[in-house]
Amino acid sequence: MTVLNSVPTGLRTMTVLLADEVDLPGPGLPGWVRDWAARAGVVTQVAPGAAREVAASRGCRTGRGAVLLLRGDASPPRRIVAAVQEHEADQPVVAAAASAAEACRARLRIVHAVPRSFGERSIGLAEAVERGRQLVTSVGVAEGPGVRADRDLVRAWPHEVLDETLDADLLVVGGLRPHGPDELGLTARTAVVHAPCAVLVVPRAS
Repeated sequence: MTVLNSVPTGLRTMTVLLADEVDLPGPGLPGWVRDWAARAGVVTQVAPGAAREVAASRGCRTGRGAVLLLRGDASPPRRIVAAVQEHEADQPVVAAAASAAEACRARLRIVHAVPRSFGERSIGLAEAVERGRQLVTSVGVAEGPGVRADRDLVRAWPHEVLDETLDADLLVVGGLRPHGPDELGLTARTAVVHAPCAVLVVPRAS
């Protein structure tokens, strides 16, 4: 994918939420967040102590910026997963994930889920799988020198891939659209509330 030197779309502003259990190594934001934000030209603000889903929705609505929810010891991510659903709409998701992966020297994995509602003999399954394969192959068209991406197609509902088997330190998902509803979708809400790792919610393209 293309790793941008300028601020990735959707990352111009970022609200950082601190989960109740987060254990910061010192005052202020973790070093990797500060360094990444400075490198990418992202303006950050901290909003501790709020209910996760409510705060994430509010943060996304305010200026339609990105929201980063930190969990655990807030250490630098080594495994970053970008969950994508649509090609054009999720380009900002992939760009933000690539930016974080480059800054943290992390492994990046792009994942798309084909719902289980398609049985193995269902009409339309082959087309859905092929569209999904094309999506994970083409979203983010060229890899930069600092980032290598693995690309996976899984059989699950999108929100079902966000459990303990995710194998990620940072999950990047799409949030609000520029002119869409003011509430997060099911996948983003599930990630914010239930994902076992840090979550970055990035505004999606129209």
